[in-house]
Amino acid sequence: MASKLFGAAQGLPWIKSIKSSNDDEHSDRVNHRYTAAFLLICAVVASGSPFVFNRITCWVPAQFVGAYTKYTDNYCWISNTYYVPTNSTVPHSKEVRERAEIGYYQWVPFIFLLSAFFFYLPRMLWRSMNTRSGIDLQYLVSKQKVKTITCAIENYCEPNDDDDGFGNRCCRTLLCTSGKRLGNYLSTMYLIVKLFYLLNSFTQLIFIHVVLGLPGWFYGYDVWYSIFVRNSVLTDSPYFPRITLCDLRIREVGNLHRYTVQCVLPINMLNEKLFSLVWFWLIYVFISNLISFAFTLYYTCVPQSRVNFIRDLYRKSVSKPNIDESVIQEFTRDFLMQDGVLILRILERNAQAFISTDVVNNLLRNYTTKQQSNRQHTSPPPSSEIVLNSSDV
Repeated sequence: MASKLFGAAQGLPWIKSIKSSNDDEHSDRVNHRYTAAFLLICAVVASGSPFVFNRITCWVPAQFVGAYTKYTDNYCWISNTYYVPTNSTVPHSKEVRERAEIGYYQWVPFIFLLSAFFFYLPRMLWRSMNTRSGIDLQYLVSKQKVKTITCAIENYCEPNDDDDGFGNRCCRTLLCTSGKRLGNYLSTMYLIVKLFYLLNSFTQLIFIHVVLGLPGWFYGYDVWYSIFVRNSVLTDSPYFPRITLCDLRIREVGNLHRYTVQCVLPINMLNEKLFSLVWFWLIYVFISNLISFAFTLYYTCVPQSRVNFIRDLYRKSVSKPNIDESVIQEFTRDFLMQDGVLILRILERNAQAFISTDVVNNLLRNYTTKQQSNRQHTSPPPSSEIVLNSSDV
């Protein structure tokens, strides 16, 4: 039985991504790998907590015995209880009680599962767009063979006859269009995925605000202030109250009796700790995504940043042929373009240190050799040869 569960767990996408090669940056893996796994663990813990302690226990009137007590507990669990501070009077208005209802504690495991799915969703988009581009970054990173990677990048970046025209340059620079033919398909998709990670982490914080109510914006700060400043815990927490009220209606012999019972929610002690950890973690993930998106936007939109990156890799190579700065700029701008630089950047951050430098060295050497060969074929014959040919005629 345990082996079957272990085998089923290995089939989950989060578990597979832990063992797979990296074809992105560390900030991306913080989202689709570590955050998704962390939320999945929270969902498992929250769903298994009823086996450790009672979900809810209500203090019922004295005439409630046996099945009445169990019915009251089950009814108050599936129907939303409402929170009233211990130093406040219970409101008589039904509308006021409904506004104070707490209806999320039953759905905590599903909330964590849904959050984990949305953190993994951009990863699925990136893998789909990556495989459609014609080059598999995950395969290249796992292969780690200089010759294989060099050939793959050359095949991907090899320009068509009209790729270097003035119109395509204007499209890349002014119109922000994307495509493999324009050399910015992968970089545009990667920037979109980065934006999805950023928006998702921000939306998750808003989602916690919606689930916990209006004070949820400062939930993590309140927990931190209560524990580390006041040296206490939120015993009467407005977010995950331990003691709530439940309105119960029972029909007996044609008469409708209404009872208001007080209930204890031990499960909220665990929910509070889980949500506080998730809140602080989401703050870190959001800041990480914001910084990563800003750097990716800079590398994508500023041509000189790409030239500087290629120059730095070239200078780290073991063999250093003397190549002019203009050749490096032309090589980066006209051959590698945005996608080629992105491939090398991902390779540099995930493969061994010498792989990316050797690949750049090979690419640049092959590029200069091909350019020199093209110049020899397109250059006019010497003047002496022209005179000789004319005299023969």
